[in-house]
Amino acid sequence: MDGLGHTALVAQLVGTVGRLISKIIDAARTARQNKRECEYLAVLLSIIGDVLPRLPHDADVDRPLRELGKTLGEAHELVLACQNWSTARQLIGARCHADSLKEVSTRIDSYINLLNLVFNTTAGRSPRNHTTTAPSPGSSSRPAGPVRLTWADTAAATNYFADELRRGSSEALYKGRLRDGPEVAVKVLNKNGRHNVEGAFVAERYILSPLRHDHIVRLVGWCSDEEDRMFVYEHEQMSNGTLRDHLMRLRRRARVRARLRGGSSSSSPVRATWKARVEVLVGASQAIEHLHGRAVIHRNVSSFNILLDGSWSPRLSGFGEAILQEATGDQLVAEVVGTPSYLDPEYRRTGRVSPASDVYSFGTVMLEALTGEDPATLQVDSALLAIRNNKLRDVLDRRPATAGQLEALELVARTAECCLYPHGKDRPAISKVVVSLARALLIINFTPSVSK
Repeated sequence: MDGLGHTALVAQLVGTVGRLISKIIDAARTARQNKRECEYLAVLLSIIGDVLPRLPHDADVDRPLRELGKTLGEAHELVLACQNWSTARQLIGARCHADSLKEVSTRIDSYINLLNLVFNTTAGRSPRNHTTTAPSPGSSSRPAGPVRLTWADTAAATNYFADELRRGSSEALYKGRLRDGPEVAVKVLNKNGRHNVEGAFVAERYILSPLRHDHIVRLVGWCSDEEDRMFVYEHEQMSNGTLRDHLMRLRRRARVRARLRGGSSSSSPVRATWKARVEVLVGASQAIEHLHGRAVIHRNVSSFNILLDGSWSPRLSGFGEAILQEATGDQLVAEVVGTPSYLDPEYRRTGRVSPASDVYSFGTVMLEALTGEDPATLQVDSALLAIRNNKLRDVLDRRPATAGQLEALELVARTAECCLYPHGKDRPAISKVVVSLARALLIINFTPSVSK
């Protein structure tokens, strides 16, 4: 078959699969039995629905789409059966039916991995018509991908979750070591403390799994046994806590928790030097640039989600709210999510998200790094007014700064101001932010200092 024939065939298959996905998701909303299995299936299919419009129309996706279509047909029948479930069938077949749904979900799972692989290997052709396949700056070539783990695997690795590193309302983090492997951090999602745990689990797994970048946390494995939802990361990549830990004036108890059993807040270069702070901002901006180049919107950029590894290099994390970007640039989402004090006000008001929303959130991180103040209590308008009036010293964190360093920090501040423009169309692309921050770091590196 020639190229045009393949294009037409794939377009037809994409349309068929898309219609089936819509039918299954609609049916899953009104399922009367096996609701949890139906909900999980719907979340998986929403991921495929996001990927479909970006797939290349060539022979690589022909067979996977055909097989996926057959599996979706089975899934549709199973979900429809969950809507019309008699009492007799409840007693006799509920468990068997749930197992059938799980088996279908597992097969769909494998198709997502395959389509993700096709999508990422052809990312140079879509959605932005890139023509190069060269890796972006900071890209890592490590071939190993994340693996599926059982609850027993994670329990053995953490000595039955004995060493708790930190705990929040939505998740807990434990230190451990995989058999014959590296030290790891195991994140356990709390289904009672987090809205839409299934959606967050699926989003992080499928969006983070194929990403390889020196400033993005690497997923080692995951667990989805029964009710448990866990992620496993390399501990070294977060051994010095989060950027937030080192920017805020932490009480002694919080400081101890921030060490993650390995880092040291008291000797933190991020707290002590401007050079280290700007280096972290450069790395984090490069991570966001990598995401945007692959049509991913993070939706929860904050200092909480910028981890610091053993050499104080940043690693972007927290992909539970990430989504794939539509070709139109911005898109209406069902729910506005993110950390409130970092949230783009335009996104909050309209429900439309775009890469500019990440830029706004990162602008808040930049302001936080400059002032050392919590964005939840920082008088942002006052800080921006001081920046516009060339009075950065009035709001700058109390760290010694030479004239040359101050020049670099003013460049960072002006960049942050642009990122915080009220309208997304006026904000710079993240690539321009990367360039500005790199220039600021260059100025610092070539400036004699007391202790940069």
